[in-house]
Amino acid sequence: METQSSNFKTTSNDFRLLLQRELIERCRKNPKYSLRAFAKALGIVPSALSDMLNGKRTITPASIERLGLALGLELSEVKKYVKGQTPTADQNYQQLTMDTYAIISDWYHYAILELMKIKTFKSDRAWIARCLGITKSEVNAAFERLCRVDLIRVDKKGNWIDTSNGFSTNIENSNLTSAANKRLQKQILEMSIQALETLSPKVRNHTSMTMPVNPKKLPIAIEKIKKFRRDLCELLENDRDISEVYQLAISLFPITNTNIGEKI
Repeated sequence: METQSSNFKTTSNDFRLLLQRELIERCRKNPKYSLRAFAKALGIVPSALSDMLNGKRTITPASIERLGLALGLELSEVKKYVKGQTPTADQNYQQLTMDTYAIISDWYHYAILELMKIKTFKSDRAWIARCLGITKSEVNAAFERLCRVDLIRVDKKGNWIDTSNGFSTNIENSNLTSAANKRLQKQILEMSIQALETLSPKVRNHTSMTMPVNPKKLPIAIEKIKKFRRDLCELLENDRDISEVYQLAISLFPITNTNIGEKI
């Protein structure tokens, strides 16, 4: 009996992660979308849904069935969540793959890790959400992903501890990596445009240079850019008074079409 309870808890948690991903995706498509709107679509009280998403309330088999159908899942898919069976190794691997994909394709995972380095950091999800301008649901999901891939742990006092040691991504699936990196870079470019339009030049720097180049020297140029990034990072991070998190974006690309640029 104890084993069955543990197994259902795992399956219930899987469904909670599904709800988290669905809410984040809807908010991404429509910035005005809220947890309250999500609760209304599912036919559930917002406070109850909030507790489910935060792991404060167990999601019963009846709730899984009702909410799963409201999400538009096939009955066969809903039954998999309701069965209460322990996920297989492949399913666990799939979850970690999804976690990794989300981490390397959504900017705020890195931002949270860097935000943890400033003196005024608070292990408070609402505070983090306000600092980064994202939803608390996104913070919750990001926190759990970072914990599952061992980039964050929580001490006995509830404080978040960064265990990333200069986190970098390395995934064997090149298609997954390419798609995730494209998504991340697109987000960064969109954030750069927003900063250009809304922030004072005193706290940002947007410059560019147009030049004729020998394409054969691009590998050397790319290596120099890598070294510049690392040197600048070391200069700015090694300071006792760090208080903000910045994003550095450098772009080097052809603007002519003379068959020298590779097409995707």
